[in-house]
Amino acid sequence: MNFVTTYSSAFQVIAAFMIFIVGYVTLFLSIMICLVLTHFILEGAQMARTHLVTLPLRAVQVPSLARK
Repeated sequence: MNFVTTYSSAFQVIAAFMIFIVGYVTLFLSIMICLVLTHFILEGAQMARTHLVTLPLRAVQVPSLARK
C-alpha cells in the first residue's frame, strides 16, 4: 500500500497529461475530418452548379439571341 500512496500524485499527473494529449489529438483529427468533408461538399456543389447552369443553355436557344 505504501507504493500506491507514494506514487499516487505522479500517476495522477501522468494520467492528466495523457488525457490532455488524447483530447487534443482527438480535437485535431475531428477538425481535419470536418475540413476534408467541407472541401468535398464544396467541390460537389460547384460541380453540380456548373452542370445545372450550363445544361439549360445547351438545351434551349433563346430566340432573341439566335443569329438571323
